[in-house]
Amino acid sequence: MDLNEANRFKVYIIESLEGDMHTGQNLYDYLRQRNVDYTDYMFDAMYISVYDREALHKTLRMIAEEVDTNNYIPITQIECHGDPDYILLSSKDHVGWFELFDLIRPINITAHNSLLLNLSMCNGNAVIREIDPKKRAPFRAVVGPLGEIQAMLLQESWEKFYDDYYNGIKSKTDFRLFELASDCGLIYYNQEFIFDSHLDTPNLFPEIFDYWMKKEIADMYRREGPLMLDPNAYKIYRARQFKKYFDEFRPYYCFQSDSHNNGRQVDHHE
Repeated sequence: MDLNEANRFKVYIIESLEGDMHTGQNLYDYLRQRNVDYTDYMFDAMYISVYDREALHKTLRMIAEEVDTNNYIPITQIECHGDPDYILLSSKDHVGWFELFDLIRPINITAHNSLLLNLSMCNGNAVIREIDPKKRAPFRAVVGPLGEIQAMLLQESWEKFYDDYYNGIKSKTDFRLFELASDCGLIYYNQEFIFDSHLDTPNLFPEIFDYWMKKEIADMYRREGPLMLDPNAYKIYRARQFKKYFDEFRPYYCFQSDSHNNGRQVDHHE
């Protein structure tokens, strides 16, 4: 993909719903009625129905190849049931977050860190619970609902989201995606926030870090019996470890140390 030639957005709507309200198909039809699909020079959409894990793998490989060939700026919208630990496909296959990350990471790498992932499912916010800091970020940013949500409300949220998103791009209006998502009843996270939440916890969330340390010490006590361990000294030691990991891996995860795109990223995901 040549980022200098990328001037067209493409929404890939991947749906895996059986016997339910087909929110993905409905969204695709809505975009077509809004003359967003294939008729505007800046914005395309594609609908793909998948049944099982194999079809999902194949679809995401296809998207990576198409983005690379056509210089699209990708938006991948996944419509299915969601659990805090996985997405649920029509076949009842469970696709965990790490597996999903490995599937979409090639799209984000090909797109020079410009992939927007939209999770149209219950518990879409749970995607930030997992991270592999030694690999590239699987997306530039992610948008989804918080917790459980009704299908009709979710569909209305996405229709408003794409209306506002498309209009902002077409009019070249400066907008911030987290504000746009919030206005639609959705929640937005970028890769920096996700990484920092996991590895800068001692600074950002000291109460959570303190809880983690107490739990670690309690687990060690249960495994090994009484310990000659100063809890405060252990907490300082672990905070230093977090700082080391943060400094070592954040630039790579967030594409800040990458030279192949000369530091240029699509900034509409900020």
